[in-house]
Amino acid sequence: MDATHSTAIDRFAVGGLRCVALLDGANHYDAGIFFPDVDPSAVERALAEHALAPDDIPSPYTCLLVETDGRRVLVDTGGGDMAPGVGRLRSSLAAAGVQPADIDTVILTHGHPDHIGGTLDATGAPAYPNARYVMARREWEFWTSASLPASVPEFFRDVAARNLPPLADRIELVDGEVEVAPGVLVLPTPGHTPGHVAVGVQSQGDELLYISDAFLHPIHLEHPDWHPIYDVDPATALRTKRMLCDRAAANHGLVAAYHFDPFPGLGHISPRGHGWAWEPI
Repeated sequence: MDATHSTAIDRFAVGGLRCVALLDGANHYDAGIFFPDVDPSAVERALAEHALAPDDIPSPYTCLLVETDGRRVLVDTGGGDMAPGVGRLRSSLAAAGVQPADIDTVILTHGHPDHIGGTLDATGAPAYPNARYVMARREWEFWTSASLPASVPEFFRDVAARNLPPLADRIELVDGEVEVAPGVLVLPTPGHTPGHVAVGVQSQGDELLYISDAFLHPIHLEHPDWHPIYDVDPATALRTKRMLCDRAAANHGLVAAYHFDPFPGLGHISPRGHGWAWEPI
């Protein structure tokens, strides 16, 4: 991998395609969110192996820019104003020499606040004025429904209600696996949310898998049956995790993880025990 790195951006290549990991900022979570309903002693051992405190698990928010065939594709828009430490995506884009108007496609992997919070600008207009937005049809219908399940947190509801309706005249809803730009594929990966997607970037026999929130931490790779509190369908999420890991491990392809610390969350996945191991680059 040919890469250059700063504190806000990390440039690398996938085959002949240029990519940039973009830091939106970082948040911190506790073990009760990442590993609920798991034996506390097992969680304590896993956290100790990673030198983590149970109430302070660092979590970068890392978006992705792909330049392909003269087009610029942005994957996810970060957290916006959801927390003090995030919402820096546009400054990271500027550090990469890219302005919001240069983006022609925005892929929203799912409707959680940390992935759609930067969809609008300060005036309430789409932050990327020349872009078409892409989202799985099932995901859009879930978050724009008037009857969201009671289990959806109020904050999540509010962020979706604020950020998604203004995209109605420019959203492209997709079903299944779809190539949305040359070498850039939307891959259905449900479970974390009903229409969660990953993104595949393919060129010259190389592949990058942007796994979004299929995994929130490398410990979830080691223990794929430890589901974060936000997985709406754990059984489906587990099948998705196995599919993604088998695909990544089979060709030792590059993986980009939205929440893996440290930034830029790039690495490889290999089988280990009943799960997989994370090999950061």
